[in-house]
Amino acid sequence: MTHMQPIPGIDIRKISRRAVFWAAAFMLATISPGQAQRLNPTGSEVRAFLKADANRDRVLTRREFRRFVRAMAASGQSTARLIRFFSGYDYAFAIADKNGDGIVTPMEMRRADQGFRRGK
Repeated sequence: MTHMQPIPGIDIRKISRRAVFWAAAFMLATISPGQAQRLNPTGSEVRAFLKADANRDRVLTRREFRRFVRAMAASGQSTARLIRFFSGYDYAFAIADKNGDGIVTPMEMRRADQGFRRGK
């Protein structure tokens, strides 16, 4: 069993399946149906996003992104494991933050991950 590093202020045992479902529904409600289909988050992605999004604004700052990547790496996601291994958080954030506004949305993160997997 993988030991996850605790995230201050989050008790993972108190995050119910219902909360994960509603959080995913809430996240997906802010994007178009076509975008939601392409996003298609896994349960571990939703849980990691909920833990990382400290202020609950549905986007991640550079600091929140680092928490998200660590949580995803702990769950075994290959891209996140590479980012963590090489401490490439800032580099990965810059790639994901396509419009340069200093925050990343779930859609920006999905596109960056898909681009990485396709070798772009």
